[in-house]
Amino acid sequence: MSDLDKAFYKAGTSFKRPIPGHSLTNSPDTPHPFEGPPVYTGRTKALEYFFELLTEEKVYGKVLDALEDGTTVMDIVKVLIYKSFSEGLINPDMMLIVAEPLAYMIASLAERADVEFVISDDDEDDDDEEPAGGGMQMLNDSLSSIKDPQKDEEFPAELSTKLENIEPPRSLLGEK
Repeated sequence: MSDLDKAFYKAGTSFKRPIPGHSLTNSPDTPHPFEGPPVYTGRTKALEYFFELLTEEKVYGKVLDALEDGTTVMDIVKVLIYKSFSEGLINPDMMLIVAEPLAYMIASLAERADVEFVISDDDEDDDDEEPAGGGMQMLNDSLSSIKDPQKDEEFPAELSTKLENIEPPRSLLGEK
């Protein structure tokens, strides 16, 4: 039995965890972050939050490293939106609304850094679609003119400028 299997077995058989239904007995005075109103209720504000998060130096490098290691774009999206939900930043509806634009955002940042990526593991069913990254350059080129179809707002100029000025991290393996 490997160490990972032992750890899963130990966690699964541990009695130091809440019993089913325990969350229904929590005090209403101390709710979990996701039990209150979300911080971001608009699609544009939520996507701006994710863009700011993804372009932070530490996060940007880790996302690109994960993509290079074979993690799919949709797996990263799932982690980001679930973490944001559990922190009370967005609600479940917003998770669904921002999933696709967030995937395009990650794919665009990866393509800008010349990192190969896979959108999702179940691509064998989608043989008639174009390969990953096919339309990302066009998306990057027209990013400054993107409008929110729900509110018909212009894409914020400071975010567009930040996207144009971001430098992909240099890999020591690519240097000669």
